[in-house]
Amino acid sequence: MIAGCESASPSSLVTTNNLAELATEAKKTNIPIMLFVSAPDCHYCHQLERSVIAPMLKNARYPQFVLLRRFNLGADQVVDFDNTVKDPLNIAARYHAQLTPTIIFLSADGERLTDNIIGVAANLDLYGGMIDSRINQALSRLGNPAQLNHQTTQ
Repeated sequence: MIAGCESASPSSLVTTNNLAELATEAKKTNIPIMLFVSAPDCHYCHQLERSVIAPMLKNARYPQFVLLRRFNLGADQVVDFDNTVKDPLNIAARYHAQLTPTIIFLSADGERLTDNIIGVAANLDLYGGMIDSRINQALSRLGNPAQLNHQTTQ
């Protein structure tokens, strides 16, 4: 067990149970959907959410570049992109996201835009950079010229 995971305060990450509604929002903005695939009893998911996802949510820049949502494999049913009700495990299997945590980047049509990020890297400091790189790849695949850039100061 990872110390502190059980007592970690929940982040403001919204869980989606309706991918069709999320797709409508993504179409309006032409930005990718980032699904944080997790399970309620996944200690690594809690660690990643606390250390990487929660700080992303506090950064006001990210909503301009990506629609970030949790996709809970423990949900009973989820509305898929085509408005049909499905088991979340079937949707996760379609995107090769059965292991948790997994982060996937999708278009409004449900097309996978980048390689998944699976598991938790030994060095969580590198994880944010992997996410940012995938966001930029996904934006490019959508034909959106926006890019998430970080300015460094010296």
